[in-house]
Amino acid sequence: MVFNVVAAALIVGVGVVGAYFFWPAAVTAGAMMKAPGAAGFLISRAAFAANPQMYFQLLHNAGAAAAAAAFAA
Repeated sequence: MVFNVVAAALIVGVGVVGAYFFWPAAVTAGAMMKAPGAAGFLISRAAFAANPQMYFQLLHNAGAAAAAAAFAA
C-alpha cells in the first residue's frame, strides 16, 4: 500500500516537472489563429505558416469552411 502511494507521488512529481519544462513548447506547437478571410474560423498557425499560398487557394476555390477544415489542428 505504501509503495503504491510513493509510486503515484513519484509519477505525479515527474509529470509536474515535465509540464513545467515542456509547457511552452506544447503551447507553441498547438497555437491557433483566426483564419484570414474566414470570419469565425480558427486554424493552426504552424500549418498556415508552412503553406499560406495553399490556404488562400482553398479559400478562393473551395470556400472558407473547406480552407479552415484543411488547416485545422
